[in-house]
Amino acid sequence: MASKESKKMTNDRIVVKAIEPRDEEDWNKLWVEYQGFQKIVMPLEIARTTFARFLDPQVKLWGAIAIDTETGNTIGFTHYLSHLTAWQVEEVIYMNDLYVTENARIKGVGRKLIEFVYKHADELGTSSVYWVTDHFNHRAQLLYTKVAYKTEKVVYKRVEH
Repeated sequence: MASKESKKMTNDRIVVKAIEPRDEEDWNKLWVEYQGFQKIVMPLEIARTTFARFLDPQVKLWGAIAIDTETGNTIGFTHYLSHLTAWQVEEVIYMNDLYVTENARIKGVGRKLIEFVYKHADELGTSSVYWVTDHFNHRAQLLYTKVAYKTEKVVYKRVEH
């Protein structure tokens, strides 16, 4: 029987990489799980289009996945995009989604995904990376306060019609 120590996920077991075509099935599984976490269901066309955009070099939307190298399981993802702003010359990065499977949370996976985005932002020539989260997502905010700062802004959204 394996010891508790050998079952513990360590930060060096986690690899984060840009999404590739061969990752579609694993990403789709997490995408569906993420929708359940968000209490939404999106049409399949959104998944297909989003994944295709990750692979299109003309589109400034990227995805990265986290893999547990010991099990080979995909355990998290992030999606992020680059856009212009009137507040600075360089484009900024908006981290649109960050998701880690339930059994891999609080083990450094989210931090590694954010660090991957930060590194890519630096390569693109911008240090400006931002994201939003639900006000009640306290577990995620414990991490976010260690890798970023909380702004004073409140987000408003157009009522869909």
